[in-house]
Amino acid sequence: MPSPTGLTQFASWLRRTSRILWVRVALMSALAVVAALSALLLDPLIPPMTQQRFSAQSILPVLTILANGMLAVATFSLGVMVSSHRTLAQQATPRIHRLLLEDTSTQTMLATFIGAFVYALVAIILFNIGAYSSGASVVVFIATLGVVLAIVVSLVRWIARLTRLGSLDYALDQAEAAAAEALAYAHAMPRLGARPPEAAAGAERFGETFGAASSGYVQRIDMDGLQEQADSHGQEFLLLARPGDLVLAGQPLLKATALLPGCTPEACFEIASSRSHDQDPRYGVQALGETASRALSPGINDPGTALEVIARLERLCWDYARLEPVEDPPKYGRLYLHELNSGLLLRAGFEAIARDGAGFVEVQCALVEALATLHGRLPPDADDTITQLLEDIRERTARALSTGHEKTRIEAALAKATLAAG
Repeated sequence: MPSPTGLTQFASWLRRTSRILWVRVALMSALAVVAALSALLLDPLIPPMTQQRFSAQSILPVLTILANGMLAVATFSLGVMVSSHRTLAQQATPRIHRLLLEDTSTQTMLATFIGAFVYALVAIILFNIGAYSSGASVVVFIATLGVVLAIVVSLVRWIARLTRLGSLDYALDQAEAAAAEALAYAHAMPRLGARPPEAAAGAERFGETFGAASSGYVQRIDMDGLQEQADSHGQEFLLLARPGDLVLAGQPLLKATALLPGCTPEACFEIASSRSHDQDPRYGVQALGETASRALSPGINDPGTALEVIARLERLCWDYARLEPVEDPPKYGRLYLHELNSGLLLRAGFEAIARDGAGFVEVQCALVEALATLHGRLPPDADDTITQLLEDIRERTARALSTGHEKTRIEAALAKATLAAG
């Protein structure tokens, strides 16, 4: 019987794998082949009276329409998705593209179209080679009705999605949803289920260091696997890197209380060339901040998008601060890890906007108001960052704003923010 740790690892792997487009397409195509072949197995179960009402001539025209139509629809839909993602990557940020690729709704609709094509093609081939009897024709007819229903539902959903697929609002919604999910996880498990380093009773106990096997970003840490190794070898691990951190080959990932044969905790760190939002809330927040930063560039000059992003970031941080942690006691008693730095989280979202929007008084005023609202709501490290960001805004706007009225507006906003923070 699989262990709970093995089941958790498998569920996590299955969740990440299901976001890959070709995996869903392959699964839907395999299901379509099974549906077409199932008619051969169910043939003996069909009553003779029912078999007389259906024939290959009544079903083949429908299957031919499906085979011709679904290939065109799938090709067109895939082209629309690729072009819209490419456009949004240029309008927003390339990081948005990675989030959009994991949109399971779009993947399911494309997989349905391709799966219907495969089903129709396989059924036509089996009809033409004489594999289907009259009883199997009944099963194919029923299965075809189900396929048509799935196609109609997917087409309706696809039409509704096409109206938003290439819009910047759609991209911002996806980034905000990914950031909100990661922030909720981070608040519920601020140390990914581990204990705080202060509870380790002395860092000198951790004398053995394990380095990264390759260079890249830490995408995910298998905490269940680490705890399992710690239990089996009777030791504890002090984790030095969090998901989202950049590590180089050989740099320390974690420390252990002892070095035992067969212990490979560094294998529980998934390192890749890019980041993932699963355990890294800074990634989605940074994607939003980069979108606002690009909107403020001279080539685009769209402060309205920056204002919308500031509102979204403020809402994310506000909701994050209002969540109540549920990690009590820690899930992994032999692991130690520092919490997410809220100051770095704020910098990931707001710092680029403060820098690139220094010449837009309306953007800076909105940014100052948002930071003042968040002051005192997040952990103390965030308050220090807010103070630094406000001081940076004061210095940058003093040089970038061109009129005395604009400078007066920002000074008034900064004075109000100082009073609110105090």
